[in-house]
Amino acid sequence: MSAAIFPFALLRRSSREYLAFRNEVHEQGGGRRTLQKIHAAGELVVQGRILFPNPGGTWRDFEAFWAARFGGFDSFLYRAQNPGAAAQHEDPEIDSGSQTDFTLVRRFVDTATLVVKKNGATQIPGTHYTLRNESGGAYALGTSTKCVVHFLSAPGLGVNLDFDYEFLYPVRFEGDDLPDEQDLATGGGGSAVAADRTVAVRMRETGPGYSYASAPTAL
Repeated sequence: MSAAIFPFALLRRSSREYLAFRNEVHEQGGGRRTLQKIHAAGELVVQGRILFPNPGGTWRDFEAFWAARFGGFDSFLYRAQNPGAAAQHEDPEIDSGSQTDFTLVRRFVDTATLVVKKNGATQIPGTHYTLRNESGGAYALGTSTKCVVHFLSAPGLGVNLDFDYEFLYPVRFEGDDLPDEQDLATGGGGSAVAADRTVAVRMRETGPGYSYASAPTAL
């Protein structure tokens, strides 16, 4: 997966972010059926429109971002744009008095937003803790499979820990072609400086067990 982060802002009024579930129908006999939700944790679906000019870049920037993934259905990282949708709070249990490592629930952590507190006191990175990956090396967004908070001194039993941070979702574009419904009014400025151009996008979370794993899958 590419560690690239989707930089473009979606139009708020015409965009949606929601957790989707797939359903399975089970025959129970006697004409009875039950409906079961699978993917219990849900998978993020993003659909909306992008207006150019855009804070994340120009139309040509978007074309380049899309073209880099064309043909391979490559995934990338997306920060949910609904307020609070990318926020995570954890208050982990301490298993032993010597425990120093605490693995965060989310994999793709925006480490710049991480706030670690011990008994309500904010801990300082490099002084009180460091961040590690699954093998003890430095955490790298996009390639590390785990983000571990490593305390330089064990917090000890009975201590209250709080972790707050924002995270990103691994997603990819649904389909492998730009949509046809593009609007353009350049005012004579040419495509490089197009104003009021919009493009529809649809993205879905990708990963093991999801509808979109590493290859296209029918929904």
